[in-house]
Amino acid sequence: MDPFYPLIGFLLMAFGLLGVGVAEPDLLPGHLLRVGMALLAMALGALLPPRLLLRYALGLHALTLLLLGLVLFFGDGPGGVRRWFYLGPMSFQPSELAKLTLVFYLASFVGRKGHDYPILGPAILVGGTVGLVLVEPDFATALFLLTLGGLLFLLAGVPWRRLIAISLAGLLVLAPFSGVYLSRFAYVSERFAGFVSYLKGEASPKETAYQVLQAQKALLMAGPLGQGPGATLPPPPEAHNDMSSASVVFATGWLGGLVVLFLYFLLFLKGFHLSLRLRGPESLVAMGLTLYLTLQAALNIGVTVGFLPVTGVPLPLISYGGSSLLVSGFTLGVLGRLSREARPKEVNAWSS
Repeated sequence: MDPFYPLIGFLLMAFGLLGVGVAEPDLLPGHLLRVGMALLAMALGALLPPRLLLRYALGLHALTLLLLGLVLFFGDGPGGVRRWFYLGPMSFQPSELAKLTLVFYLASFVGRKGHDYPILGPAILVGGTVGLVLVEPDFATALFLLTLGGLLFLLAGVPWRRLIAISLAGLLVLAPFSGVYLSRFAYVSERFAGFVSYLKGEASPKETAYQVLQAQKALLMAGPLGQGPGATLPPPPEAHNDMSSASVVFATGWLGGLVVLFLYFLLFLKGFHLSLRLRGPESLVAMGLTLYLTLQAALNIGVTVGFLPVTGVPLPLISYGGSSLLVSGFTLGVLGRLSREARPKEVNAWSS
């Protein structure tokens, strides 16, 4: 396994421990357990051959769709949402797994059929995945999965005209139901309206803008070197999860925040370079998994600093949460395995 990926994982998880420690000290023992499980998942990802995962990608994603359907009936969550299976002290969120299996499925399809093959079937499968997550309800994750799927189609070389036609058809199908969805799940429109009010400077600090303003207050109080791991964080809601980047900066300072940004930037550069070194579906897997980690990190940090509406998307490898840590840890392991497998191909190319 390429040592770059476990090193990046250790460093980001260490920042996560600091962030959870200042945000919710009582959750730190549980987070330590989750970090240990994420490291095991990383080792498993490094052991499994990517070709094996590609071979069974359709079955793995079908299993994920089954779990997404079951969670709507047997799942639970705060405020009436149905996103998690609770297994004793642990919980599992199938939508996190969908980010991984969607990448493998689309890479497998393109590897078997080619980029100019009709993509209606995969597009319907992506739409079904997004729809199941949408009704949990988890609008932000559904939009993230849709974006990730669209980017993978583009990276695979699918013609623009085909993507535009399918997107327009999807919008025409969904448009009549948008009003019902927004009235049933009012939090979506409320978050967007609150963000618009925040941009205009009209948001109430005690209502729509409270979470973001508290996070920004923590960022300002951090200073260049932070308040240290024993400090008490002014409590923005979900500081250990959705706003974990604020708690990390509060503990480690602006310098620590820049280090975290630099680590994700290195992760993106390494993944981009890896995708260029690989061929076929493995190349698309490398880029897709890299985008999953780094694009989600950009969304989380963008929410914290007030550039984006509040989404509820966790910060990969840092935020508190078993499902996100497990899937992102496994993802790093797969990327490390792909990087190791790319080296012999380079040596053979030079020797020939």
